Amino acid sequence: MTEKEQVTKIVNKYNKSIADLSENATAKEFKTVIKYVADQANEKQRKLVGLDKK
Repeated sequence: MTEKEQVTKIVNKYNKSIADLSENATAKEFKTVIKYVADQANEKQRKLVGLDKK
């Protein structure tokens, strides 16, 4: 299972609610989702300023 699929599964489990996620998710689930969101944001910012590695 890819990271994106795993995050989608976790997000759907908590009804796409950040409040439900932060209150009810395990520490590992919460960290996985937040890390994925941060990585995606960093990738988009790097593309905007021309530092894209890919």
